[in-house]
Amino acid sequence: MNLARISLLCLVAAALLLFFGVQRTVAATSAEYLECGDRAEMGTPFKMCVVIQREQQEKARADIATALGEARRINNWMSEWMPETELSKVNQAAGLKPVEVSRELFRILRDALVVAKESNGAFDPTFNAFWGLYSFKKGQEREPTEKEIKERLPLVNWRAVVLDEGKSTVFLKEKGMKLGLGAVGKGYAADIAAEKLKALGYKGGYADGSGDTVFWGKKPGGAEWTTGVRDPYDNEKAILRIYGTDFSITTSGDDEKYFFKDGRRVHHILDTKTGRSASRSRQATIIAKKGVDADTWSTTAFVLGPEAAMPLIEKHGFRAVLIGADGKVHISKGLEKRSTPWGDGYVVVGELR
Repeated sequence: MNLARISLLCLVAAALLLFFGVQRTVAATSAEYLECGDRAEMGTPFKMCVVIQREQQEKARADIATALGEARRINNWMSEWMPETELSKVNQAAGLKPVEVSRELFRILRDALVVAKESNGAFDPTFNAFWGLYSFKKGQEREPTEKEIKERLPLVNWRAVVLDEGKSTVFLKEKGMKLGLGAVGKGYAADIAAEKLKALGYKGGYADGSGDTVFWGKKPGGAEWTTGVRDPYDNEKAILRIYGTDFSITTSGDDEKYFFKDGRRVHHILDTKTGRSASRSRQATIIAKKGVDADTWSTTAFVLGPEAAMPLIEKHGFRAVLIGADGKVHISKGLEKRSTPWGDGYVVVGELR
């Protein structure tokens, strides 16, 4: 799975107070402020913030805790790391029998296979057959041999995933096949958390899973949200800023988990056709209405590379900032550079899907 690398540049004049894992941001020019909470879930930091009045603070803290709990609930059926989850049971039964799963997991897998088909396998949830061949742990870096990859490649095949809508079952045709939803989970969890908070009446806020972020409404005082797309090879440099509301954004890059071997950058986003690190991109940022789409398609676009990915991205009504292997920045239709009350940057024009 991919860890999205977005620098959130929420430019609120504020003082940050930390208490019991909850962060409170008080706007200097407004009675409204951001009430935030954070917690590690899915093996990564999650943060939820909502725009409130001071008298809503106690309720907001409880609601944020509930929203953060959604990531844990989802991980308890989606994780391939924990042996008792629904997804793990599907993997354990590979080549043996179909496994009945919840409608929620079934829908996620069905949608993932649609993206696999559209991208001709650039996105493939069966990539997890490569499990254990790579290690990015410091001091234990490892890249698989050609023999190891050759043995596993036949097991990476989204077409061998059989879904039965009526029975809500999933069957992996070959022993050794293994599903992984790392390129889906955090974006989906951010969606669910944001929808829960909106349903509870919060008019503005964001849900963030380690950079897979869903924004809605406005910041305290009425400004639009600001997020930056950073240079993948220079943490201090932002390529551009994006201003807007009611959008989701995710970035996938080759700078997240990597090491160098024989002058090559070996990283965690794999080309499922070769079993090696994808080589057509440095970074891919996708902006969509839903976090799950931004998450899934950032990985897909990274593997495809800018030239092949951009037509698909624009066809779906998403927006993209793609950086090719040569360092060239490609900006999709629907992102327009403008001067805004909050600074110069890019805004989404037209309908975002």
